[in-house]
Amino acid sequence: MEEDVVTSPTKLYIYDKSSDIDRSQAAGRFSGDGNVFTIGVDKGIQQLLDAFKQLAKSRAKFDRVLFQTHGSPGTIWFGSEALNKSILRDKFVGFGSLFPHPTRIYFDGCNVASGGPGTDFLLSAGYVFLTSRGGDTFGWTTIGHGLWGHIPLIGGHTLHFGGSNTFKRLRFWAGGEVDFPDSWIPGG
Repeated sequence: MEEDVVTSPTKLYIYDKSSDIDRSQAAGRFSGDGNVFTIGVDKGIQQLLDAFKQLAKSRAKFDRVLFQTHGSPGTIWFGSEALNKSILRDKFVGFGSLFPHPTRIYFDGCNVASGGPGTDFLLSAGYVFLTSRGGDTFGWTTIGHGLWGHIPLIGGHTLHFGGSNTFKRLRFWAGGEVDFPDSWIPGG
């Protein structure tokens, strides 16, 4: 007799539930996709931290993560609470077990990856979450325009204009080594 194989979601979707725009984007973003675990945060960073603790306790495993929030250089927002590199490093260390495979972590907030603060934020997210097998952290350096979730085919997405130079990605190898693009290395 064969046993049914139970699979759990491998995508983690986190959005700012206190934001009308993010809530409307979430309304249809992954509806019906059983491969996505969704966390709507409307009570601040502590709520997100508690959700991560619960996921770790339940031994959840993900290989893709989407943070859909408002952003500013080096920061994502949950309501009026800023999540930046310092908070990542102070409060979110120890959750690498949630990402045991090469994992892609995408921050779609406006210009979260902009400039030095954006690079520092992406580095911190990678150092905190991608401790097992590495992966990518990435985000935009430009302002985006969120589309409501009910718009056919493209609903729930954020459109960023300006071409490929408005997108920043860092690759982390197992053990925490970072692969910087040559254009970011002085003299490179």
